[in-house]
Amino acid sequence: MSQATDDFIRSSGNLAFVNTWLKLIVLVLFLTSILLGGALFAKIIEGKSERVVPIVINQATGDAIAVDYSVVDATGEQRSPVEVGKFCEDFLQELFTFNRFTVKRNLESIIKWTTAESLAQAKEALNLAHRSELLTKNAQGLSELRNLLITETQPVIKVQAYFQTKAISPAGELIEQGQFVGVLLIKPVKRSQRNPHGLIVIEYRQSVFKEAQK
Repeated sequence: MSQATDDFIRSSGNLAFVNTWLKLIVLVLFLTSILLGGALFAKIIEGKSERVVPIVINQATGDAIAVDYSVVDATGEQRSPVEVGKFCEDFLQELFTFNRFTVKRNLESIIKWTTAESLAQAKEALNLAHRSELLTKNAQGLSELRNLLITETQPVIKVQAYFQTKAISPAGELIEQGQFVGVLLIKPVKRSQRNPHGLIVIEYRQSVFKEAQK
């Protein structure tokens, strides 16, 4: 066999060896990209899901604070009266406290605390058309919870909340005020970072409160 033939065979063998390694490298890169893509997709799905987290309750104020898993296990479903009271106070604050900078954000924030039906009931009680008129005057809305009474705890929590609302002008003058009683039916749900109290309003009714004549 001639030298030229030997050189051809040797070069062909080297080329085949290189091609084999290149194919293996491409295969490894392809499998790696698939694994990384799968991991990224799993992270995206996990980010969209609502993760249940432990909650610690301040028994003096009723505040619910999401904490790290390693700190405390507070995933129980029992709700203390002070926590229910704090939840109702926060709910009414978001509903009736407003100015032209916060009105949209406050209304959007109560979505996480209501069902679709109770959200519609709450918005109806607000009289959004009248609120728009107040906003054109740069008025500021304030609310104050005067009293709260838990009348039922099973199968859902029923609360009567007595509160006052005010509309204040930019100069600090009182434009209007009213006293109301709100009846909230509240259902315990899983605690989560989105809803640390683990409470959701399933029905909201509101009426003007008139004190009894002496």
